[in-house]
Amino acid sequence: TLGLRGMDKLIMNEHGEAQITNDGAMILKLLDIVHLAARTLVDIARAQDAEVGDGTTSVVLLAAQFLKKVYGYIEEGVSPHTIMKGFRKAS
Repeated sequence: TLGLRGMDKLIMNEHGEAQITNDGAMILKLLDIVHLAARTLVDIARAQDAEVGDGTTSVVLLAAQFLKKVYGYIEEGVSPHTIMKGFRKAS
């Protein structure tokens, strides 16, 4: 759903009903997500959609990259609060 070549997605629900969309916010609404980090990404997308009405895919990709970059630090036992202080200082 991102960029000039973003294509429509066909999503089937548990009842066999199909929905076609290329809207990142709609795709995330249709998914049943239980993983905490993934749930956070959905919340970020909803906030972006509510505030701006666009850019949900971009904000999810950006946040996912942040999570990917800090994963090693979390594995090493660095406090998430310390990581957030670093992000705030960098911005």
